[in-house]
Amino acid sequence: MRIDLKCPAELAGAELDEGANEIRLILRNLTDRDINSCEATARVLDREGRELGRTVHRARALKGRAHSAFSMTLPMLLPEGAARTEATIDKVWFVDNEVWRRSPEREIEYEENALPPGNDLNALRYVAGQGAVGFPSQQAAVWVCVCGRANGNGEALCARCRRQKDAIFQQYNRNAVLRQVNQRERQLDLQTRGAREEAAQLQRVREAEYDQRQARRRRAKRIVIICCVAVLLAVAGVYVVAPGIRLWQADTTLREDRLEEAHQMLTELGGFPGAESRLAETEARIDRRDGEKAAEASDAFPPEEMRALAARLRTTEGATEIALAEKVELSLGRALLQAGDLEGVEMLLQGLPEELVGRDALAADCAFARGQEAMAAREYEKAREIFLALGDYPGAEELATEALYAPALGLMEAGEYDQAIEIFQQISGYQDSEALIAQCWYLKGYTLETQGETEEARLAYLAAEDYEDAAERALAIRWAQAEALLAAQDYEGALPLYRELDGQRDARAKWIQCATALARADYRKRDYAAAAAWLEDLPEDTKDTTQIRTRALYLGAKAAANRGELETAIGMIERVITYSDSARNARNWRLTLARQQMDAEDYDGARETLAPIAENYNAQRLMREIEEKTAVQEPAEEAEQE
Repeated sequence: MRIDLKCPAELAGAELDEGANEIRLILRNLTDRDINSCEATARVLDREGRELGRTVHRARALKGRAHSAFSMTLPMLLPEGAARTEATIDKVWFVDNEVWRRSPEREIEYEENALPPGNDLNALRYVAGQGAVGFPSQQAAVWVCVCGRANGNGEALCARCRRQKDAIFQQYNRNAVLRQVNQRERQLDLQTRGAREEAAQLQRVREAEYDQRQARRRRAKRIVIICCVAVLLAVAGVYVVAPGIRLWQADTTLREDRLEEAHQMLTELGGFPGAESRLAETEARIDRRDGEKAAEASDAFPPEEMRALAARLRTTEGATEIALAEKVELSLGRALLQAGDLEGVEMLLQGLPEELVGRDALAADCAFARGQEAMAAREYEKAREIFLALGDYPGAEELATEALYAPALGLMEAGEYDQAIEIFQQISGYQDSEALIAQCWYLKGYTLETQGETEEARLAYLAAEDYEDAAERALAIRWAQAEALLAAQDYEGALPLYRELDGQRDARAKWIQCATALARADYRKRDYAAAAAWLEDLPEDTKDTTQIRTRALYLGAKAAANRGELETAIGMIERVITYSDSARNARNWRLTLARQQMDAEDYDGARETLAPIAENYNAQRLMREIEEKTAVQEPAEEAEQE
C-alpha cells in the first residue's frame, strides 16, 4: 500500500450511484481545521479492472469538521458496464483558504496489519473497540495503528483514531490484549456474585422507602385541605370590599404608573361609574409605552402583537401616536425581515412614508434578502439584477459576481464548457475562476478526445496550459496525427508536425525522413530548387540528405544560369562551392554578371559582384575598366550640374 501522510482528508470509501449518475466519496478530516472544499479524480472501472472513464470535480460547501467524517459527490454519466470506482484526493481547501495539493513524490510504501476473522480479531476488538482491525505494527518509515491507519514515525497520535502511539503499542499488542481479556473474565465472575448481594440489599431499602412515602402522602392531604379552607376565606373577604374602595385603589395604582395592575382592577370593576373612562386612559398609556419599547427593539414583542399595537395607535387622532405607529411598523418590518417574511416587509414598506428615517435602509435590506432568495432558488439572472441595483450595499457587488460564478459552475458540471469558459473569463479574478477556466478546457479536451475529435481536443488541451497532464495529452494527439500522415506517406503534411515535435522521441529522425522523401520526389522531377529547399533547414545532416542537397543545388544552379538568372545561380552554387567544378562556375558566372552590370553602367553593383573574386586576373582587369569609366563619367556629370 502507498499513502501520503500529509493528506488532510482520508478516503474511507467510494461507491457508484447509477440512479443519480454520480460517484459518492466518504472522507474523514484528519486535521484540527474545518474543510470546506475538495477536488478529486475518480476512475470508473469494469469487473476486469479496465478504465471506462474518469472525471475531475471540485465539491464546495462541504461540512468537513475537524476529526469527523463527511461526504462529497462527483456528478458523472456512468458508462455501461461500470462495476466499481477508484478515487484520489487531488486538492483540499480549508476554511482559512489554505490549499493542500497531492504530490506522488510524498507517498510512502507500507504493509497493512488487518487480521483475518478469528479469535485474535475478536479479542482485539473486545479490548480496543469495534474499530480495531489489527495489532499495531512498527515499520521502516511508518507505524500502523490498531485502526489500520499508517502514521509517520515522528507522530505521537494516530491521525485517524487520535490514540497515543505509546499507549497503543503497550496496551494493544497481542500479549497485552490476551492478558486483558483473561483479567476481564475473572472480574466479570466477581462482579456477578457482588450483584446478587447488592440486589438483596436494594430490595430491603426499597421496602423502607415505601413506608416513608405513605406517611408523607397522609400529611400532604391534611395540608391541602387546610390551604383550600384558607383560600376560600380570603376570596370571600375580597368580594365583600366595596367597589368604591377598589376604584380608589385603582387610581392610586395608576398614579404610581403600575399600569398592568390598574388595568386589571378597572377591568374587574366592569361598568362601575368612572371605571370605563379610567380603563380607556390606562390602555392608551400602555399602548404608548409599548409603542416606544417596540420602536426601540424589534424583538420586544411578537410580530402579531406589534401589528395590533400599531393599528391601535393609528386609531387615535394625535400626530404623536401616528408617528409612533410608523416607527412600530418599521420595527415590525425588521422583525419580519429577520423571520424571512419578505412579502410582509414589502407590504409594510408600501404604507410607510418615504421620508421616514430608516425606511430606505429596511428597503435595501429587504431587496438584498430577495437577491439571496433568488440565489438559493438558482434564479441567478434575477438575483444579479437585484444586487446590481443595490449599488454600494455591503456584499451586493460580490454576490452579483457570484450570480455569474454559480451558474458557470452548473454549466461546467453539465458539460457546457464553452459557455462556462465565457462566463469565467468575465470574472477571471473572482475566487478560483482562472483555475476553473483551465479545468474547463481540460475537460472539454477530454470529452472531444473520447468523441474522436482529436484536433479540437488538442487545441482545448493547449488552452488548458499546465493543468494536470493537458500538455502531455496535446503532445500525444499531435504525435498520433504525425504518425498517421507518415503511415499514409503524406510526407508534406507530416513534415511540419515532426518539426513541431522536435525533441520528442524520434521526431527529428522522422523529420529528416519526410524532408528527404520530398526532396527525392522533386529531384526526380528535376525541380532542383524545390528539392534543395526541403533539405535547407534540417537540424542534422545524414550522408543521404547531404548528397541529395549538394546535387540539387549544383544542378539547380546550372539550370538557373542557363535561364540567365545569374544571381540565383551564384547563390546556389556557392553553397556547394567544393563540389565538382562549382568554384570555376561560380567565378565565371560572377565575371559574366559583372560584365552585364558594367554594360548597364551599374558600376557599384559590378564592384560588389567582383569583390569575392578580387584576386582573379580577369576580375582585376574588369575592375580597372570600371575605374577608367567612372573616371571619365564623373567630370562629365559635374559639368552637367554646373
